Amino acid sequence: MRLNKICFFLFSMAVVVACNRSGEKGNAESDQEKFVGKKTSSQFGGCDTSGNKGISIKLDLWEPSDSGKTAKAIRAILTKKALQRINSYGDSASLAANPQAGNSIKSAFEVFEKNYNDFKKDFPEAPGCWEVELKGDTVFSTPKVLFYQLDHYAFTGGAHPNTFRSYHAFDAKTGAEIEMKDFVSDSTALLNLVNKAFRKTEKLSAESDLEDAGYFLVNHKFVLPVAYVFTPEGILFYYNPYEIAAYARGAIHFIIPYAALDNLIDRNKVF
Repeated sequence: MRLNKICFFLFSMAVVVACNRSGEKGNAESDQEKFVGKKTSSQFGGCDTSGNKGISIKLDLWEPSDSGKTAKAIRAILTKKALQRINSYGDSASLAANPQAGNSIKSAFEVFEKNYNDFKKDFPEAPGCWEVELKGDTVFSTPKVLFYQLDHYAFTGGAHPNTFRSYHAFDAKTGAEIEMKDFVSDSTALLNLVNKAFRKTEKLSAESDLEDAGYFLVNHKFVLPVAYVFTPEGILFYYNPYEIAAYARGAIHFIIPYAALDNLIDRNKVF
């Protein structure tokens, strides 16, 4: 069940490559816009490492720190995303009994803690601390868009932890979230270009059958990763573990430089 939830996140949403983090200025096709912000850290619970038990939720998120409407909108969206991630591990009955879990990190932790305690009653010998850790930071910013990275780590039992990464774009004037696909002007041509870059990264020929080679396809078709983002160098494409290959293979990622993208992206929306 928990693995299914992780997989659902990977397909329903969505490598730290930027040399410039947290709104610091850098060079791309245009200078990065400077956003005023800071890292905000919080923790609920804690793991007993000697007893190998307990529950822990940690958040370490860069957030815009000014009092303007744009900053408030971005902070609200980031809080909502954090709550959704944490509550993905809560059972529906517990969440229904505690509706505040949808509005408060503390309440979401309490549901997470209850689920852990209920699990331990049924399986007292089960080892391991249940953990959820979220880390967020800026990737790249222009006068029009702030690009953001959110890393998710979780362990709630099983053979190994689960990790995945998502990228998000925020309108620099309103703070509203923009879907990454809205910056793409020719999705078919982009998919073909990404397919070539993927095969080059994986050292596969153009004739290689990806499924025969052990990769996962959607309805036997190659698809763009859920996670991709604009960076100072180009667009980073990031396939999370389980998305196109086995967990042991890890994430598969590569950058396609802007010079190779031609008219496949709408530069006026980005820069």
